[in-house]
Amino acid sequence: MHGYLALIRKVLKRRDYRRLLLSLPEILAVRSRLWLRRRDYGQILAQPCSAALRSFLRWRERTYERYFQLFTEALAGAPSAANPRGGVLLLVGTLGPGGAERQAAVTLLGLARRGVRPVALAAVRLESETQRFFLPRLEAMGLDVAELNRDPIQDTIEPLSHIRRATAVLPYRLGEVMNYARTLVKHNPQIAHLWLDEVNIQGGLAAVAAGVPRIVLHVRSLPPHHFAFYKTYMLEAYRWLAAHPAVILAANSLAGARAYEEWIGLPRGRIQVIHNGFDFDNDLSPVPSDLRLAYRMRHGIPADAPVVGTVIRFSHEKRPELWLRTAERIAHALPDAHFLMVGDGHLRHRLAKQAKRSFFGGRVHMVGYEKSALNAISAMDLFLLTSHIEGLPNVLIEAQAMGVPVVTTPAGGAAETLMHGHTGWLLEDARSDAAAAVIVRLLTDQGWLRQARKDAREFVRERFGVERMLDETLGVYGYGSHPPIVEQHGAAN
Repeated sequence: MHGYLALIRKVLKRRDYRRLLLSLPEILAVRSRLWLRRRDYGQILAQPCSAALRSFLRWRERTYERYFQLFTEALAGAPSAANPRGGVLLLVGTLGPGGAERQAAVTLLGLARRGVRPVALAAVRLESETQRFFLPRLEAMGLDVAELNRDPIQDTIEPLSHIRRATAVLPYRLGEVMNYARTLVKHNPQIAHLWLDEVNIQGGLAAVAAGVPRIVLHVRSLPPHHFAFYKTYMLEAYRWLAAHPAVILAANSLAGARAYEEWIGLPRGRIQVIHNGFDFDNDLSPVPSDLRLAYRMRHGIPADAPVVGTVIRFSHEKRPELWLRTAERIAHALPDAHFLMVGDGHLRHRLAKQAKRSFFGGRVHMVGYEKSALNAISAMDLFLLTSHIEGLPNVLIEAQAMGVPVVTTPAGGAAETLMHGHTGWLLEDARSDAAAAVIVRLLTDQGWLRQARKDAREFVRERFGVERMLDETLGVYGYGSHPPIVEQHGAAN
């Protein structure tokens, strides 16, 4: 807050009103955008106040274009970048227990195993235990992992001094670019591979400024304007980055690639697809039946009861209310069915109260966060996902790897995670009555369930194996399936 107030005083003193308007709290702009997206645009345009707000938000986004033009001009005449030492530097926000973080960790391990040298990972934050979730596994393999370099002691030395002068023209909200630049200049990689929007943008700008020859931006499966963390510079930043010849964009689903292309204004096929990869033998091997039964017993679920379950964040985009309504209709048709909801979130307690008041409340088990979510999944007979917004849902892949067939709405890249009719079911109609009818039919077809369990395991191993993911990643890098081995030597200053 102190820094923001100082900025306000500075721009008022300079009468830089454009910068003042661009620096309005992001939360105000984002909340306004999310509010507008839930309204009928025709009605909004008929309301002067709402129309003015929409115009301001559009102007605010477009004005960032000028800042990136200034950044381009400031980078002109930069001293020649040192010859890259080779290898790959991965950049990610944290090493917490998220899907992108897992893929970054699996990629780092796989690249090292394939002989890429040097290979390293830098995270924005590794302060809390949660942010270091995957760190022990990487350290056990002796891999180079560190936080971004926030020490400005060498910023007076080229090329950092030139990059610092260039970043001074960027908007206030892009103040982390120099931390990425120090890290990139130190490692001087041939390839920088970045994950998720904020890292893509700030790290991508730094990578361009540092002269990294190949920059891979791994985007989410849906553009950021669908989410509350959206910042209004993101669209123009992605457009600027996508126009740079060193930048390659990749997504983990075809649906995500098409969504980003439409949002940024790129031609179809511009964003490459690298489906997520899993180490099935070490991370997703089926849970023994005794642990499955033990999990059921711990939560009061009969050993022979049909169980429909899910692992979700209890938030609006996951539609847990729809999940519970569907469960209620299933409970009417199958009096012995139980329902297992794993996860936490701001809607959980309200849904728990609602379930408790229902006629089948004794058969609904909301167990909260589970560190060993795979044990919970293994206790299910069918996995149901009712999301409205999704990326590439890793949990659907995990469920099938456990031999649990899945039923899902066609959100994001969900359709790419299953073989419809064989390993699960893609719901054409997501209304609770239609979804319940499908699930009741599947649960009562023992022949289908047996075959689906077998097919599910085989399907995800073939489609989402880690070696296939590494082949695709190396292809995006331009290495092919046999990357050159570059001996590690001293880092640049």
